[in-house]
Amino acid sequence: LSSLLSKAHRTKCQSRIRYFPSCSRRKGMPIIPSTDRCSYNLFSTSSKKSANAGDGHGDGANDGSSQPQHSHHSKFMNPIVGQLWDQRQLSKQRMMSLTDADSETTGSGNLQELAASMVHKGKEEEQQEQKKQPSSPPKFKHPSASRTTIDYPFAEDDFLREAYCSPGGTMRFGKILEDLDALAGNIAFHHVVGNPMLVTAAVDRIALREIPRLKHDQRLSGQVTWVGNSSMEIRMQIHEVNSTTPTDNDNATDTDNGTDTDANTAEHWLEAFFTFVAVDPETKRPTKICPLSPETSEERALFELGALKAAKKKENRKRGQNFVGKTLTEDDMKMEQRAEQLLEEAFPLLHMPSLADSQAILMSQTVLQNTLIAQPQVRNLANRIFGGFLMRRAFELAFSNAYCFGGCWPHMLEVDNITFHTPVDVGDLLQFTSRVIYSLPSGGNLGTDVAVHSDKPLAMIEVECFVMEPGTAKAHLSNRFYFTFLLPDKDSCKKVLPGSLGEARRMVSRMVADEEQAGLGKGYLRSPKV
Repeated sequence: LSSLLSKAHRTKCQSRIRYFPSCSRRKGMPIIPSTDRCSYNLFSTSSKKSANAGDGHGDGANDGSSQPQHSHHSKFMNPIVGQLWDQRQLSKQRMMSLTDADSETTGSGNLQELAASMVHKGKEEEQQEQKKQPSSPPKFKHPSASRTTIDYPFAEDDFLREAYCSPGGTMRFGKILEDLDALAGNIAFHHVVGNPMLVTAAVDRIALREIPRLKHDQRLSGQVTWVGNSSMEIRMQIHEVNSTTPTDNDNATDTDNGTDTDANTAEHWLEAFFTFVAVDPETKRPTKICPLSPETSEERALFELGALKAAKKKENRKRGQNFVGKTLTEDDMKMEQRAEQLLEEAFPLLHMPSLADSQAILMSQTVLQNTLIAQPQVRNLANRIFGGFLMRRAFELAFSNAYCFGGCWPHMLEVDNITFHTPVDVGDLLQFTSRVIYSLPSGGNLGTDVAVHSDKPLAMIEVECFVMEPGTAKAHLSNRFYFTFLLPDKDSCKKVLPGSLGEARRMVSRMVADEEQAGLGKGYLRSPKV
């Protein structure tokens, strides 16, 4: 089974996808991306059945079903997400169907049937066979093996340009969030061997230098940069496609240095880091994935950075556990002191509001909410609500909050952190709650990897997504999002202060997280010179 999986997995090629105008799609014209090793029609009329792919929030992997599903699934999404999903589904069809030669060898024409027969043999028998045979060494994959690219042909496609146009004439950042989540799922799929569930665990950071206007074509690309036991970090970038950029018919993936051959023709204006986890579809527990073998100096540097961030996340999880009976460290004591100082500063607002600083405001007074029902049109390939949709709705609420707080049209600088706790199902009642977690009235220095923001006030927005259960009068947290906005037309803004010790600790915790991220190098957008 292992050899067959490996052979079938070779059909998952790294791909450059070219979005076809919507008018062509409505006429039934095929969308054919060029690849390094093969080309195929994303709208194949083959009768081969595809596996149901999905994950808790992103778009992950197979649940074992062989029934054809989601024939209209991608049509409700924006054009780029739809095409990415179609491409992955076709890759799954190719992977899950054996060739005629394999059928003659194994006596089975479908990999799913073969896998099912292996399961029926019993776990004990399978373990005995594994003991008799010497275990093969783990196979490594290079980052370039998962590299995937898709283009936005804004210059020639009026429909696509209109679909991504914001009120300011720039690309809608909420739509970009959906595309990033979909592309990350495809990249993770290309790295794994077999067909585990792929779950979006977190978005570590999305940094923006600018959001371009829709005058020129854009290119979104990414690859795996770090792999642990069951998790992987995925790095994605967007840059403008100019006249010197290779076309779709060219092989634009340089396997010698692990980067696009067009990397020197345009500067990336967005960079994102996502974390995916591979889960066993039967046990629902994390499963080991193929190790990563960096080839270039840049890939090794990114791998080491990914390992450092993973270790820091693990440390933060331990630090965030229950403090009952736990000895506070020196860092914990410093955080507690900062929280007490903030609460002391908020005392006039709480007890003598008429004498308080007019340029200060309580955190509870910056809350903005919206509530909605999760509709089936925004579900992912696993029939759960698409994580990209949740990110888009959270961003739109955060943007509105920053607008109300600052009094001017805010500029997005970065997504600081997004965590996925529990999946959202169709029909769930969702409540998004946003607040200004803290502000920097005199501005701050986030580095040169984001838009110019010196001496301008910043607002850090937290958004929480709760799944409400009116029938039982309960609710549980599904997602938490953090965004940083610039107030470009203001010289200052109100300082946000906590109204309780709990809010003070929450505020300091976010401040420390941002400071630690800066310490890890808020310079992800600066490509190393190798």
